[in-house]
Amino acid sequence: MSRPVRIAVAQYEPHVGDLSHNLSQAVLWASAAADKGANLIVLPELASSGYVFGDEGEAQRAAEDPDDGPTVRALREVCEMHGCHIVAGINERDGDCRHNSSVLIGASGRMATYRKLHLYYDEQSWFQPGDELPIVDLPFGRVGMIICFDLWFPEPARALALAGAEIIAVPTNWVASFKRTVWDDRGYCQGDYVAMATAAQNGVVMACADRVGVERGVTFIGASIIVGADGWPVSGPASKDGEELLVADVDLDSVEQARRRTPRNHLHTDRRPDAYHAAAGRAAPATGAHA
Repeated sequence: MSRPVRIAVAQYEPHVGDLSHNLSQAVLWASAAADKGANLIVLPELASSGYVFGDEGEAQRAAEDPDDGPTVRALREVCEMHGCHIVAGINERDGDCRHNSSVLIGASGRMATYRKLHLYYDEQSWFQPGDELPIVDLPFGRVGMIICFDLWFPEPARALALAGAEIIAVPTNWVASFKRTVWDDRGYCQGDYVAMATAAQNGVVMACADRVGVERGVTFIGASIIVGADGWPVSGPASKDGEELLVADVDLDSVEQARRRTPRNHLHTDRRPDAYHAAAGRAAPATGAHA
């Protein structure tokens, strides 16, 4: 490996409103991953607060500052001790509003904040959407972030890849709600397949950290996964309902190799944005057709 990076995703169970438990669990799982030599560690969506808020007051009490909140402070210490970087989902307090955010943390503290663009179902009651896609240059490579439902929209991952991202960290809270099939007979959920397709289409490594458990009647479905830039899993999927740490070694030189699909084809430079428009109207009649 010429540009090796060890990636870990932690699948565990935050508790809504139990901030001290959530903080201790974030530190526990991040430290366990760092002890295994992980350079980049991804924790679930809203790991700081839990997910299914009961009312506005509960959502507000669980919000925290992205620079000096308890989650960033505690995880900064893990990064400082182990020389790693962590992406964690937080309930971000931003003046008079909140965001479903992920923060990228290093030894010096918060390096970037991504605010979820596409809010899923009742998230729209508690959060405001973001409006940008940050990329961070880390010692081992370039990292971007999206969150959960963002994965179902091709544009964010494509924009990050075209801007140079080699790894996309995806804190997520995949739920069983509104799904005809939750897992297939191999234990894959739809999110796993979407992450695999996203990796293959863009030539990026995808690191998806889901959670497990049941929170106020909402079931979270596990199946966290790390996908190589060629679109095939390198670790996972994790179990449906168990806490689990996935670790994978990836060579980031494989990113450019995956983008060059053949000696004459490249996923990025072969794009034809000038031709990507649909012309609506009646189909032309086939040659020789009669009225």
